[in-house]
Amino acid sequence: MTTLQVLKDSLTQELKGNQVNYGKILSLAADIAKLDEENVRFSVDASHVYRLGIELVSKQETAVAELIKNAFDADATEVNLTFSNSLSKGGELIVVDKGEGMSREKLINGFMRISTQEKVDSPVSTVFKRQRAGRKGIGRFAAQRLGTKLLITTQQEAEDFSLEVEIDWNTFEGGKDLNLISNQINRRAKQPQKGTILRIINLRDAWSEAQIQRTFRFVSELLQPFPLSEKGDGAANVDPGFLVEFSRRQGQQVQVVASAEQSIFAHALAMISVEVDAAGMPVLNLLSEKYKIDIRDRKIVFDPRVRSKTGLAIDKYPLIAGIRFNAHYFITDELPPGTRSLARDVLNRQGGIRVYRNGFRVLPYGEQFDDWLGLQRSSALRQLLPPHHNTNFLGFVEIIDVGGDRFEETASREGLIENDAFLQLQDFVYRALMMAVIELGRARKKKIFAGEGRENTSTEKKSPMSKAAELAETIRAAANAASAAPQSPNADPSKEPKQEPDPDQENDPPGQTGAGESFSETFKKLADDVERLGQESQDFLEENGMLRVLASLGLTIGEFTHEVRHSIAALSATATLIESEVPPGSSLHQSSESMKGNIELLRSYVRYFDNAVIHNSHRELGVHELRDLVNEFSSVVKPTLGRQKIDIETHFDGYDLFTRPMHKSEWASIFLNLFTNSMKAIHRAGGKGKILISAGTADERLFLEFSDTGDGIPIENREKIFDAFFTTSTPANVLSSDSEKLVGTGLGMKIVRDILEGANGEIEVIEPPIGYTTCIRIEIPKAKEEEIGDAKY
Repeated sequence: MTTLQVLKDSLTQELKGNQVNYGKILSLAADIAKLDEENVRFSVDASHVYRLGIELVSKQETAVAELIKNAFDADATEVNLTFSNSLSKGGELIVVDKGEGMSREKLINGFMRISTQEKVDSPVSTVFKRQRAGRKGIGRFAAQRLGTKLLITTQQEAEDFSLEVEIDWNTFEGGKDLNLISNQINRRAKQPQKGTILRIINLRDAWSEAQIQRTFRFVSELLQPFPLSEKGDGAANVDPGFLVEFSRRQGQQVQVVASAEQSIFAHALAMISVEVDAAGMPVLNLLSEKYKIDIRDRKIVFDPRVRSKTGLAIDKYPLIAGIRFNAHYFITDELPPGTRSLARDVLNRQGGIRVYRNGFRVLPYGEQFDDWLGLQRSSALRQLLPPHHNTNFLGFVEIIDVGGDRFEETASREGLIENDAFLQLQDFVYRALMMAVIELGRARKKKIFAGEGRENTSTEKKSPMSKAAELAETIRAAANAASAAPQSPNADPSKEPKQEPDPDQENDPPGQTGAGESFSETFKKLADDVERLGQESQDFLEENGMLRVLASLGLTIGEFTHEVRHSIAALSATATLIESEVPPGSSLHQSSESMKGNIELLRSYVRYFDNAVIHNSHRELGVHELRDLVNEFSSVVKPTLGRQKIDIETHFDGYDLFTRPMHKSEWASIFLNLFTNSMKAIHRAGGKGKILISAGTADERLFLEFSDTGDGIPIENREKIFDAFFTTSTPANVLSSDSEKLVGTGLGMKIVRDILEGANGEIEVIEPPIGYTTCIRIEIPKAKEEEIGDAKY
């Protein structure tokens, strides 16, 4: 009997049986298909799921964000994430959403099907018509990236039961066919509410509070915080918004870690809410607990001195009836001391007024360096004195305009067409914000307008930002005047000098540039560029002080290495003389040999730093191969580590690990700071230690990991180590031992982070390899082929 006949008979027997063994039937059918000599078929190894989960979702924060997006797509109004015992690996994450839940069909053909077309065929959600935010099919792999097991419980409102599926990702081993691995689906009792619960068991990574908060910030930036509208468009239910809350359970205690209430909004000086009523009148609501302000539904009467960049200065806005915006107002100096650092960071990155049209973000409004309302210019000109820069506000405008009757995106999808409705929007938002700021300024008993009560005779030197704002204002005024000026009726076109057409240039309409935009638009863009340069110049000026200090330090190091080089030669000659004058084998002879070894070690350090200083003095950027950088540094420090009984190992994954152009001295600073931190940690831990330096390729970037066996970094300090002046070391006194003097100032890791951010790189503390307690990971862009040139040869 042939193999095919045996398989057919076995399949027939299975199909005749009273109990259907689906797994056996699939296995037999697959074996029969393999005997097909005329056709071949793709098959999928079960390990493919594991690789997708680990490689497709590289960061744990991104994985959690994908699960939250899935809850948003399921029309959930809120999603709660609770981390249990997650300060170390092996904890649990429970994700509870109040969405629509999954039917058996959706669970099988949606969640359990790889590369589903659902989000392509249905780009908006069922109930609230939300544009789907999740990537196609990433959610299941995000769950696999986070933990080794997944328990899904889902409940639809109309059903009197829930469905439960447990998935053990460890069963997806190599050598098995993916379609032969089954996961049992069970009916369970009806849940108290509709939605889906994901229980991710045995987390692969530890989760610090900082990581949870970073994930919350990432997700909260993607979507409009909540709708301001009270009415829908008639085609769908009113979207009540989407709230995300992160909690941590440690033992029996549950604590909210990140939510809208827990974020810096709770520390805002005031909450501003304004809308345009049906008659076109702006209506103000202003609440400030600190200054006892409670203004509700007040019609705004604008101060004539408050003028926006549009110059409209009207009292009514009939073209934008129904538009509303919310904004939180901050003055960082008035925040509680413990929140100022976080608030400044958030405001510097996210400050401004964003725009959401039909629930979706419209870029670039509210991005860094975007000043669509003119707040930056107005703040620099100081015509209104209370703080009102972009970084004083966190807010958004809500536009409900489904048909695009009033607002329309540009052809490039970057911004809205600046029609009359948009100009009214600009004028309304700016002036309404300023009236709220004025109200708060009076409550704070601060001067409001420049020149009030006395002549402004200040001779204070203007900042670059202020100068740039004034110049930009002049350019805009000239552009407006030029565009508004009528053509002279006495002009005789026949007397104008004729210009031969350029055959290589298209004929543009009169008054337009080659790019098809008017001269006034070009000059307005130029004005925006001037303001942006002013902001950048201001930033550079503020950094100048620190750079001057660092430059002085570099000169000092250069002079030091120069002088030490001469001293080393004298020391070496003295050691040789002593060695020749004393009997071999004597204690003095042995001491002289030890001295020569120490002198050679000092010489190697001097050569290393001298080389770095020389490269930096030429101010030349160059590509560097990570393998060369690591090997050079490790060869310099090996003698020191040998005396300290510390082993160092290096590991490289791949070749041609060329970094983007950087100063070699920057790499010297990076390695030295990481090395000294590892030394201190190993000494604190006591006993022998190990350092591992690994480098390789991660997508289009390079990575370098610096691991050690020191006393580790507490999970609550993993983000703080990059803050200025934060140190885990205790300062030593003059009588302390050498190991106790291995202390730092708390600037080293901040300098490393600043160097890497300047090169578009990243640095973070990650879970260490087995056998190590700390791992610092650096990612840096690869050098382009044209930047490498002959370096690889």
